[in-house]
Amino acid sequence: MSDAPSNAPPRDEIARPEIVNAGWINAIRIVLQAVTVACVVAFTMLICMQVFYRYVLNSSLIWSEEVVRFLLLWTVMLGSAIATDKGAHIILNPLDEHLGPGGRRIRAAVAELCTIAFCSVLFWTGCQFIARTKNMTSSAADIPMYYVYLSMPVGAMLIAFFATIHILAGTVHHIDPMDDRS
Repeated sequence: MSDAPSNAPPRDEIARPEIVNAGWINAIRIVLQAVTVACVVAFTMLICMQVFYRYVLNSSLIWSEEVVRFLLLWTVMLGSAIATDKGAHIILNPLDEHLGPGGRRIRAAVAELCTIAFCSVLFWTGCQFIARTKNMTSSAADIPMYYVYLSMPVGAMLIAFFATIHILAGTVHHIDPMDDRS
């Protein structure tokens, strides 16, 4: 049951979903999801290899734990961008029951603007980490650390990108677990 007044314009008149569903944006989504799944598969396989080597072969892969940590960092950053696009981040919305549809849209847009501001700081900090660690490598896997820290600005940029797209399209949304009440 909707609490929106009957004279409110339908959601389709407010939103411009064609922006969100543009072909090049969908291509970014597909690539992002594929890379995220590849990271999850890779670190799952590495963890299984760690267990096999340790308990079956009584040996150890000294580099695998480090690589798993780095893949997990990339997965979190890329997965956060996917969650931003789907509106799946956890949100506290105690004001929503006191706001009308317009007020909820404004609250959601302000929250997305705060997300973009945070992503700007994260982007800047990630770039500083990259600059400071450009000549460093990880101790066990010998991976250049700028590849690891690159996850911060890339993830921040993607999160801000999806937040901006949804603000411009008027499709800022968040999944509300209370909507599934029976």
